[in-house]
Amino acid sequence: MNDEGLMLKDIIRVSRHYQRSIRVDADLGRHDALTGFICHSTAASVLDSMSKQVTETNQRSFTWTGPFGGGKSSLAVALASALHPEKALRAKARTVLNLDRSASFDRAFQTRKGWLIVPVVGKRGSVVSELNAALRKAKGKGSDNRKISPTALINELVQTAEDRAHDGVLVVLDEMGKFLEASAMGQGDDVYFFQELAEAAARANGKLVIVGILHQSFAQYGARLGTDTRNDWSKVQGRYVDLPFVAASDEVVELIGRAIEADRRPPWMQDASNAVAESIRSRRPAVGKKFGQALSSCWPLHPTMAALLGPISKRQFGQNERSTFGFLSSVEPHGFHSYLEPTPLKAATWYRPDNYWDYLRANLEPAILASPDGHRWSQAVEAVERTEAKSGSPFLVELIKNIAIIDLFRNGSGLAADSDVLGSIFYKEPISNIEKGLQELARLKVALFKKHTGAWSVFEGSDFDIDAAIAQTLAASSGVDYNHLVQLMGLHPVVAKRHYHETGSMRWMNLALYRLDEAERLAEKFTPVGGEFGLFALALPGRGVSLKAAQKRAQESTRLQPWPVLVGIPKNHARIEELGSELVALEIVKDRHELQGDAVARREVHARLASVRANLEEQLQVAVTNAHWFTGVDEPVENGARLSPIASELADELYSDAPPVWSELVNRDSVSSTSVKARRDLLHRMLDHENVESLGIEGFPAERGLYETLLGATKLHRQDEDGVWRFMAPNKKHASEFLPLWKAATKLFVNATARVKASAINELWLAPPYGVKSGIQPIIFTAFLMAHKSNVAVYKDGMFIPRITDADIDEYLQDASRFSLRWIVIDEEKTHILNGIAQILSDVGHAAEARDPLEAARGLVALVFNLPVWAQRTHQLSETARSIRDTLLKASDPHKVLFVDLVALFDSSDATSYINALKAPISELAGAYEAMLKKVEAEMLNALDAPADQLNRLRIRAETVSGITGDLRQDSFATRLAKHDGSKESIEGILSMAANKPPRDWTDRDIDVASLEISQFSLRFRQAEAFVAVRGRKPNSEAFAVVIGAGSDARTITRSFAITDRHRAAVESKADEIADQLKRQGLDTDVLLAILAKVGMRLTNDEESNHV
Repeated sequence: MNDEGLMLKDIIRVSRHYQRSIRVDADLGRHDALTGFICHSTAASVLDSMSKQVTETNQRSFTWTGPFGGGKSSLAVALASALHPEKALRAKARTVLNLDRSASFDRAFQTRKGWLIVPVVGKRGSVVSELNAALRKAKGKGSDNRKISPTALINELVQTAEDRAHDGVLVVLDEMGKFLEASAMGQGDDVYFFQELAEAAARANGKLVIVGILHQSFAQYGARLGTDTRNDWSKVQGRYVDLPFVAASDEVVELIGRAIEADRRPPWMQDASNAVAESIRSRRPAVGKKFGQALSSCWPLHPTMAALLGPISKRQFGQNERSTFGFLSSVEPHGFHSYLEPTPLKAATWYRPDNYWDYLRANLEPAILASPDGHRWSQAVEAVERTEAKSGSPFLVELIKNIAIIDLFRNGSGLAADSDVLGSIFYKEPISNIEKGLQELARLKVALFKKHTGAWSVFEGSDFDIDAAIAQTLAASSGVDYNHLVQLMGLHPVVAKRHYHETGSMRWMNLALYRLDEAERLAEKFTPVGGEFGLFALALPGRGVSLKAAQKRAQESTRLQPWPVLVGIPKNHARIEELGSELVALEIVKDRHELQGDAVARREVHARLASVRANLEEQLQVAVTNAHWFTGVDEPVENGARLSPIASELADELYSDAPPVWSELVNRDSVSSTSVKARRDLLHRMLDHENVESLGIEGFPAERGLYETLLGATKLHRQDEDGVWRFMAPNKKHASEFLPLWKAATKLFVNATARVKASAINELWLAPPYGVKSGIQPIIFTAFLMAHKSNVAVYKDGMFIPRITDADIDEYLQDASRFSLRWIVIDEEKTHILNGIAQILSDVGHAAEARDPLEAARGLVALVFNLPVWAQRTHQLSETARSIRDTLLKASDPHKVLFVDLVALFDSSDATSYINALKAPISELAGAYEAMLKKVEAEMLNALDAPADQLNRLRIRAETVSGITGDLRQDSFATRLAKHDGSKESIEGILSMAANKPPRDWTDRDIDVASLEISQFSLRFRQAEAFVAVRGRKPNSEAFAVVIGAGSDARTITRSFAITDRHRAAVESKADEIADQLKRQGLDTDVLLAILAKVGMRLTNDEESNHV
């Protein structure tokens, strides 16, 4: 055949089947979509695992997780085709999937009529909307723009699955990660939808199967979310069995060979392929004998490139929507297609790792630098650039590029840059030239031969022997640092999921790694410290302990009481201990002083650390699932069993008396600030609105939800026999789930004198078998107090609290230890006394609000505490009233003050005489303040000559004289009189003005001073009235205004009148005559005036008598 003018592209093609991405929605039902499909062992394993799960369990929801372009969507189309209603398509799909020999598949997916296939391709939007559209399309219905609820959609799926028109429903969620990303960013539906979907599938009797296709683990999509949200996501992920879809390297090579269609291949390809296959087989013995043939089928890819493309696709930067087959058909610079286009057939060799180096540098360098391979890439770039600068030899540059690519991606491939592999790359070069080139690269310090791998790698510019340093450190090390291991690995607690769903309480057991002897000691004295209720102790036996002996010790050390500690021995404990020791050694090596100035060695140590950590984490994950766990019985837990169901069983047993509480807001130990406010508002409502339905909460604020969940639905707040809403203790009919809590709390009150701290009740309820979370304890505790008001006295800092207020509740939330309780036992005589006190309180207008006798006792103490300050201080009381008042004010214990102290005060012999003795003093105390105000008012009105039943006339008089005296205080007195209506507030205002103090500061002396001041104000008020009466009279008469006061009652008489000119001379004459006569008596002027005043009063009295 004449090859002149032929280009490589003329005889090489990439199969169309591999050039295009599969779309499950578009390719379903197409026969050609199955053409060229290869069901490699990974795909077969995924189908087999699914089939067994569907057949043997109620699991119906799965995720397939693997790198982009790994064939997941193709397998999904093939699976859907194998269940398709079209018989011919089913037969073709079963053939390509090799299902004719799979009995488990036929049992899991029984097919007669065909399944309804619902394919959905993910986007950053609503999964509910997309799935609904796909379901309608699959059922032959038109599009519907109406929004459907998640519940309605799931119900329709279940109904469709159980409809006999189909054998079942298969939902394929391709690109499911995009829906998850939308949820994480708040752009899509709540991720909880996926949980509800999985739970519905589990209930559908195998008729509804969900397959989600992911490029990375479920958790990684929510990695940037907060801790609580990530925990919620983990709950959702737990509903799906994740099946890794990562093809082995030899499977990828086989697929590449099928994807590249060549009209012919050069004969020398086989020799090079065999050399590379043998080199890989020396490191990975599991590689099949036909691997060399498979590599040769990948021409014009060099066998090394064919072997590397699979591992490369799994790297983080490789998953940037660049699959193995995407690379083959890519037209990017230096890519495979770019090599085929300009290369003449006669000049063709193959696409080598150095070509791929140029491709990566041109297209993906930023992505690589941002990935975990960034450091090694930087070192490789430095080595290539140093070679270019120092040698100028194209051969040496190509050689170092090949070494760099193989060294970068050898992990997972079994490939290394040894002499055979490099010889296959430069097959035209004599071995001596290659060896010479390698020595020159070593001399330039850009390449290094590593004896432990038997291959060349990029020289990192360091002479620090890491392996020797590790060996030296291991020899001196004490072994594995288990605490450090746990910290590094971040083993997650095991959540008791079923227990949570059935009780509403989130509980978990810690999962940690220990030495076996340490686990044994811990099991003896384990106590929870961080909210967990037990421990799964993954125990490593250590050197010299056989697996059988270790398992026996683990079984003997496992405990279920007082806290469950389960000890498990991992099968791979030797590997874990080996890696753990190496990790400790590397942690020590990285801090050695020799590394301070050696950046290259530091980078290599950190790279080794990362590798060991990753390997150790993988081993630990395997260890948890494959460990021999013991639960205290003879038989160990089945290997591979999930730990969550075990944790749920243990939680059920440990917290057998825990009441179910369905409140995400507060049924936890740590409560958010929003929930704290809602709880506080509810507690205040409990105190102030007990007798109102729903505590009077209107609408649906957060506290309404708490009420409905914790108090309403549980019937702790319910109507009594009279229809009154009250907090009541649980019984067998109502709130029975709380009975154990009530009984346990009441048992703490061993006798009538014992005081029980509120914190002691909280600690009791927190411990097994109750396990009440700290977040809901204040609500249940307050309900307990309210239900037992008739028997429980509350103390704060040792002092009795007559009535609990909102402020007390707030202080209790801050520090419960400040509060204590006492259970008051009420016998017949005490009941008689308390009923009598209740009647006394009722008589003085302080009727107890509640129906219980102890409330009357609280009312009596409260009456005294609520007296005005003056009444709490005054001596203007009877001696008995003062004694009762002072005794009650000092009371720290209502029981003692009522039944001991006051009884002794009266020296009463029986309840009746005691009650009778109390009546008058209590009445005096209750009315003392108002009596004092009435007395002051009566004295004032008398001084003003104002009858108490004619206050309106007094107000008119006050308005007349208001503002004319020029004295601010006198005018203020007149102004207040102008508004005086006889009320308590009105006289308080006048008294406060006279005393210059507010009522809260009054003492007996202040009242005396104020009374005198009011008397003076009243006299000046009368004088002002006289002045007003004569002001403005006509000039033809002479005006007189007289104010006379005399007698012990200080009665005053005010008269104003006018004398006409006709009587003026008589007035003058008689005035002179009387004045002369009085002066001749030789008396003082004051005495003379007093005589005149007396005469004036007698004349006035005589006049008043004549009028009567």
